Amino acid sequence: MKLKEKLKKTRRRSLLSYLIIFLAVVYFLMTVVKGLYLWTEGSNVSIALSIHSAMSWVVNTTWIFPISSLWKSIPAAPFEGREILELYKVIVPPMVIIGICALFISDHRALRAKFYELKSEIEKEINLREMRKEAGLETVAENATVDVVISNATNNDPAWHETWWGRVFIGVAIALIVAAFGIK
Repeated sequence: MKLKEKLKKTRRRSLLSYLIIFLAVVYFLMTVVKGLYLWTEGSNVSIALSIHSAMSWVVNTTWIFPISSLWKSIPAAPFEGREILELYKVIVPPMVIIGICALFISDHRALRAKFYELKSEIEKEINLREMRKEAGLETVAENATVDVVISNATNNDPAWHETWWGRVFIGVAIALIVAAFGIK
């Protein structure tokens, strides 16, 4: 696959990864808000009452059809010394998703850096060709252009998710998410 095509493909994956990271952060924040709401419910301390009213306002403001079903189904972040499994269910799924998406984003950034490095090398070669031409030394073909060289450049490095360790990482991540939702 040509480098420019692969760069477009990883750019789409990177943008989708940013969106998924945003949704995972929103999910985590919703679990924190729900946990604070439930933790401060029925408290007589003024700070806890303020937190409860603020969290109640957030929940009531966002209580519309698709989000209301999400509010009902997400677990609340435990703020007391309850079981560690509840904290596991809240933290692990968003962190695993963010970790996988970060790998897609870093893959795109590395490929983009490699592309611009190749582009700068080619521009340097063109400048050297012009300097040789002015000096009367002609060693590089006249018809070589930046577009031709970049279009013909290939990247033989496999993406992280096509390597053995990437597949193992994805498998472990899926197992962690399944375990988080499967533990009662």
